[in-house]
Amino acid sequence: MSKPLVSILMNCYNGEKYLNEALNSVINQTYKNWELVFWDNLSTDKSKKIVNKIKDQRIKYFLSDIHTSQYEARNKGLEKCNGEFIAFLDADDHWLPTKLEEQIKLFTNPEIGFSCTNSWNINERVKRKNKLGFKKIYSGDVLEYLLKKDFIVMSSLVIRKSTLKNLSINFNPKYEIVGDLDLVLRLSTITKLAGIQSPLVFYRLHENNLTYKKINLNFQELKMLYNDMRYQIIFNQNKNFDFFKNNVILYGAIYKIINKKRIESLNDLKMLTKPLHIIKFLIAFCLPNKIILNWKKY
Repeated sequence: MSKPLVSILMNCYNGEKYLNEALNSVINQTYKNWELVFWDNLSTDKSKKIVNKIKDQRIKYFLSDIHTSQYEARNKGLEKCNGEFIAFLDADDHWLPTKLEEQIKLFTNPEIGFSCTNSWNINERVKRKNKLGFKKIYSGDVLEYLLKKDFIVMSSLVIRKSTLKNLSINFNPKYEIVGDLDLVLRLSTITKLAGIQSPLVFYRLHENNLTYKKINLNFQELKMLYNDMRYQIIFNQNKNFDFFKNNVILYGAIYKIINKKRIESLNDLKMLTKPLHIIKFLIAFCLPNKIILNWKKY
């Protein structure tokens, strides 16, 4: 019996530093029936040369006409995917060899529309062992768990293509940061997840992941996402939707704290309703900015 084709979508913009490691982790997969759709978002580094050095007909290189946002780029890359399943791998992450093989076999259950694995987080700014991404990866109907904590690393995600077609849109291009979360939340409303507890992905944390600009943008987009969701019954009637709301408020409060608006952040404290979030706010309020940023980075 032939194995289904898996399209691996790799979007890249100036990703030469870690690209060889990412590509080799695809080539070394024990699951062999794959195509790699490499979408180059008009890189100015050596990314194209690195890809073209690899002589493998399964690797398909596409160069964007213009530089776009990452979610526009992902949508364009999706148009080139021919597989029954679509996997995602960022150019700075990489996989363990059995990653695809272990996930694809889970889709023999027709109720499963998407799958993820645990991850190892790589922080190159600190000299310590890789950190396990999540204490628990959930399975089944996972909306309530995702509203509390996003436990799906994009480079671990595999989606049944027919399930993806049931969404009104793929990635929402109005987002720059939270589009991954938006996608998996919407997927969780129409299908079930098969989660793997083992970390089969290495997820790399960068020095510039949490610049002030990105923290502000992340907060603004989380507010947008919350506002989109609060008028939809499938979200606002979920028992953990208020927890999600508290997450957004807390993130905004921390943004104010690190931008020297601690007194102003007290207005956010008044809106918090969950004891856990109140405690986290009080801890952040008492800590210097440097410690808060380093704490959030790892």
